[in-house]
Amino acid sequence: MKPVSRRTLDRIYSALLLAVVLLSWGYVIYASTVAARRQLSKEYPDKIFGMNENL
Repeated sequence: MKPVSRRTLDRIYSALLLAVVLLSWGYVIYASTVAARRQLSKEYPDKIFGMNENL
């Protein structure tokens, strides 16, 4: 195998770190919306809290 330069390794590690951070923040945002919908459905059981509220 051909040796990889330090700059290339730094870019790969930076891209991996950015992907991990973005995925974790996406999970946090998704989990908080799920928890909020669950809480709203407990407080207001007669309402439907979905993506399409106009239906």
